[in-house]
Amino acid sequence: MLKSLKRYVIPVLVTIGIILLLFTQISLGDLSSLLKRIDLRWALLGGLGYLLAILCRAFRYKWLIHSRDVSISHLFRISVFYHLSLMILPSKLGELTYPYFLNKLSGMPMTEGLASLIASRIYDFFTILIIFFIAFIGFQGAFQVDPLLMILLIAFLTGLTFLAFFYMSDLLKLFSRMLGRVLGRTGLSGRKSFQWTLDKIHAMAEDFDAIQARRTYLSVTLASLSSWVFSYWMFYAFLRGFGISTPVMKMVFASTIAIIVNVLPVSGLGNWGILEAGWAAGFMLVGLSKVEAIATGFGVHILLFMTSALMSLFCWMTLRKN
Repeated sequence: MLKSLKRYVIPVLVTIGIILLLFTQISLGDLSSLLKRIDLRWALLGGLGYLLAILCRAFRYKWLIHSRDVSISHLFRISVFYHLSLMILPSKLGELTYPYFLNKLSGMPMTEGLASLIASRIYDFFTILIIFFIAFIGFQGAFQVDPLLMILLIAFLTGLTFLAFFYMSDLLKLFSRMLGRVLGRTGLSGRKSFQWTLDKIHAMAEDFDAIQARRTYLSVTLASLSSWVFSYWMFYAFLRGFGISTPVMKMVFASTIAIIVNVLPVSGLGNWGILEAGWAAGFMLVGLSKVEAIATGFGVHILLFMTSALMSLFCWMTLRKN
């Protein structure tokens, strides 16, 4: 009971703490005036960018799933529900909603759902690394870092990404064998729960083998790249809707920093507070004032949440109708 309570209370406290800290730098009036002047045309263009980004990710999941053919309409709904969950569930628990919804709506094994999710995240990480590298080359002056050192770091992380993807099956099998030996020595290998865990790890390893056997590298890479292009389009449109015109490359650079901060393993409620902090840091680096950087971070997040919630409601209604 206490552990369950901590799982939910600590993320809420972390999120509240970050938000309160940010609001020591701006007032509610700053955020209110920003939201009141929103241009609905740009907001709708941003919403369209979000829809297209989700659609690209639905196609990516389709090319990663190997055991059966799942319709794009189902995968689109699952992607929408999944992204809304990321914004409302604590401690990154939202990540588990993708394999859960995939299992409930399409009868997909949880292990295959997890394997396709991890694979998609690896593609995302690779894409963000490339985008950040391009943005860094254009804005080296924003960092007090040796360019050669940054290039070596990005090359190292890219190499790890390739190793993680192409050898994930071998790593899981190795982990399963090592865990089995440890359990055998402690006399716990006979328990059903531990045997179930070992079976699931082995099944995930086979799922990664099947994903690689499909050899959909190019199509999944293009879908991942397209989804991020539309995501940046969404960020740009929302900023223009707030009356802030920022050069595209500066916007890409700043929002990429926000994305990188957002994926850090910080125990918060969804990504509230964490995204705003990264957004403020990134946009202050490219010249926005402290008030504008923090206020637009909250404004963009609110628009993103409203768009995701409305699309989730629409998907839920059409799902019930079907």
